[in-house]
Amino acid sequence: MRAKGERITIRLPEKDLRLIDSFLEEEVEFSSRSELLRISAKELIDNRIARTKGHAGETFVSVSDDQISVIDYLIKKGRFKSREAALFEILRDYLEAVPWEKVEKAEEKLQKIKYQLATAKMMEKEIENNYLKH
Repeated sequence: MRAKGERITIRLPEKDLRLIDSFLEEEVEFSSRSELLRISAKELIDNRIARTKGHAGETFVSVSDDQISVIDYLIKKGRFKSREAALFEILRDYLEAVPWEKVEKAEEKLQKIKYQLATAKMMEKEIENNYLKH
């Protein structure tokens, strides 16, 4: 199912695109560059808003109208006391089912990518400095 909304165009440096593509090769959670950037932008905005409102330790989750309807139905039937309680329990159950070896491998890959990016930035600065000297 395709997301509905307006289309925008952005320009990114080639090194950022390579980083994004490398990340997408390893992470099957995201189906495209667009999805990764859309989710990343939303999370960045949510986190900034949370920090400015004093909710820095909180995480905000986007939930579809259909999912809210199901949660509200389960609350009405007495399965959960509130939306917050429902989301907490659903998340807890999900995390208990997660194969943690995969999470650890993904974290290792992410750290590798961050290291490679930092190394590339240092090399880029060194090349720029050497170029400016000559």
